[in-house]
Amino acid sequence: MENLLSIKKKSFFPGLTLLLAGFLAGMLIPNFIYRFSWKQQAFSAVYLLETYGKTEAGGIDYLLQILWMRGGIFFLSLICGFTVFGVPMAIMAMFFTGIGLGIVFSMSILQFGLTGGAVAVALLFPHYLIYLPLWDSVYQMVYRESMGIWRNHGIFPQKVSAYLLKVLLYTALYGVGILLEWRVNPWILNKILDFSKFFE
Repeated sequence: MENLLSIKKKSFFPGLTLLLAGFLAGMLIPNFIYRFSWKQQAFSAVYLLETYGKTEAGGIDYLLQILWMRGGIFFLSLICGFTVFGVPMAIMAMFFTGIGLGIVFSMSILQFGLTGGAVAVALLFPHYLIYLPLWDSVYQMVYRESMGIWRNHGIFPQKVSAYLLKVLLYTALYGVGILLEWRVNPWILNKILDFSKFFE
């Protein structure tokens, strides 16, 4: 029993902690950049123009852009679950996801004030309701399987089948998130931007 508890503790993936630590770092990074090396106005304007510009893209081009942005790390992480690289990959992916979220909020607020906060939330809704729990589940799975390889347990044939079934399920759910980001998010963001102009 004690051995089982010890294995579970060693296989625990601190996904939420990594995400929050990355988010905090992402919130602080723009302030340090502004203070020490960049002019915040120019730096955040470039980022926000790039981000908001994506909402103007349409059709297949925008979908391909989302697939590239979201799918690259996601599918690379799933592949890394079969190797010793899954452990560092899962940790870095979750941490840098948090950094990205923090930067979006910090730059939006620095550039546009409270309106920027509303726009930042709009940029993440509703697809992040799927992405966040999915990332936590996927990176936890990748971390666990890769940790087993680190301990020379390897992935046995029956475990490969279970892993691949989970990969198919998570990929399908991820596809739903991508569709929401492609079709629903630009509409929500435009509504928020139109609403914010009412108060200008």
